[in-house]
Amino acid sequence: MDQPEFMTRSQLGDFLRGRGFPIGESTLDKLCAPGRGEGPPIAKYWGKRPLYTADDGLAWARARTRDPQSVAA
Repeated sequence: MDQPEFMTRSQLGDFLRGRGFPIGESTLDKLCAPGRGEGPPIAKYWGKRPLYTADDGLAWARARTRDPQSVAA
């Protein structure tokens, strides 16, 4: 099945977990809280519900990753 054009936050979480990003529902909710503003960009609203795109969600998740730190011996 094709990926929908827009996803709810819950659907985005499932989508990201399916691609190897270990993010829980509550963590995603916390990062998306208006006071934090650290969540993925909102593409549209359906009523009061924010909707996200797969491309923006993946770009956001990839931007949160980092390379391993080298440890000085």
